[in-house]
Amino acid sequence: MIASMTVDVARLRKDAHERAVARPRRAFAGAVHDLAHHGVPMRRYVPDERLPGAAAVFLHGGYGLFGDLELQDGYCRRLAGALGVVVLSVDYGLAPETALDESVRDALTGLDLLANEGFTRLTLCGDSAGGTVAALAAARTDLPLSGLALTNPNVDLTLRSYDDDLAGGPGRELSEFAFRAWARVADLDDAPRLTEVAADLPPTVVGVGTLDSLLPEARALADACRRAGVACRLVELAGAEHGFAGTDRVVEALDAFRTLTTPVPPRS
Repeated sequence: MIASMTVDVARLRKDAHERAVARPRRAFAGAVHDLAHHGVPMRRYVPDERLPGAAAVFLHGGYGLFGDLELQDGYCRRLAGALGVVVLSVDYGLAPETALDESVRDALTGLDLLANEGFTRLTLCGDSAGGTVAALAAARTDLPLSGLALTNPNVDLTLRSYDDDLAGGPGRELSEFAFRAWARVADLDDAPRLTEVAADLPPTVVGVGTLDSLLPEARALADACRRAGVACRLVELAGAEHGFAGTDRVVEALDAFRTLTTPVPPRS
């Protein structure tokens, strides 16, 4: 475990933000603008070519400690364009100031905004720690969802499923610090495991790299969904590490995500 005195959260956030804004903007055929709803900062991506009534809430990664609307701006542009849906990126509250349940409420605020605007095909998307937020929001909303789309999600915040032999994952020690603070627990064994909410999830697609330390967690979630009768597709990207959502390998997950956002044509 990292002692709290050794983790400079402000520095982590500053460094992550500076790296994000230094990257060139990804080309995007559409409109992008920032907004706030009930005090929660958000960014909306509206592709020129889009499916009517379809939208997704996106939650960024960052251990639940850092990240903002800039962190995965490029991925959101890619997500909106590839799926042909409006994407609403939500700048949810972070630990240690914000508890995980409050982060989930921020995600639900974004989901409610889209529903109130008349979107009828709603998807929740999350990357890494944002996958935790997305899955918990999916389990708690009363809105009907088209699906849940996750890339390398943190499924087991106890870290009992974390595979130290797979070197392409997020750091264990920083995860330990972050998840104690985020879940508000002294003992990580008391932190959430998303397999416990599998029965409450909509149709789900999970993309994960085979070199990611979180691979066992992704497999466990897929198994839990299947046992609960929830449709779940697990896409394992051979040789990919934790950050594949920022690379061209993400197209392998996006192809699977389309099954959640594209309406099924009626039978003739």
